[in-house]
Amino acid sequence: MGFLIEVFWALMMVGVPIAAFTLAMVWWALQQGYFKEALDTRALGREMKAMSRKHKKNKKNKKEEDVTLHPVQKKWAAFGGGFYGIVAFFTWVVVEVTEIITMIMNFGGLIEFLKQIDFNLILHIIVEAITNFIAAMIWPVYWMKRIDTEQTWIWFVIAYGGYWLGLKLAQVLYGRSRPEP
Repeated sequence: MGFLIEVFWALMMVGVPIAAFTLAMVWWALQQGYFKEALDTRALGREMKAMSRKHKKNKKNKKEEDVTLHPVQKKWAAFGGGFYGIVAFFTWVVVEVTEIITMIMNFGGLIEFLKQIDFNLILHIIVEAITNFIAAMIWPVYWMKRIDTEQTWIWFVIAYGGYWLGLKLAQVLYGRSRPEP
């Protein structure tokens, strides 16, 4: 019974969110025409990894970025393509949103937060942003600290399953939305 409960919680906490996040990110990139191999999963995976390599190469050589990428997709590329990149980007979003909400609530609301902005607060926000980026890059460590389980392998398998399902759903939805040749 404990195994089934573990599977249920893993599905709800990582499987479904990663599937939805993958679906949204990949479908959006497909709709924009950024990925050409829309219906071949392996080729699409290679394109997502190539997106990350291209982003890093452009950044390293200080070349102009590919203007077809939206800033959100550039952030995804910064974390790497594929499964690792999707989960790292998802982790970053979760950490940043949680941090922003907590900070605003600690100040007593948005108006009070805006009244309190000064150099020290901006410096604190920058340091937290760097820390959050690092936490996202080492997402397995971040999530293992938050999941109280002896069976972490279940969570990783379900996270990958969510990624794979989201990828497949994005391909199916994209295939249905394309005009017939």
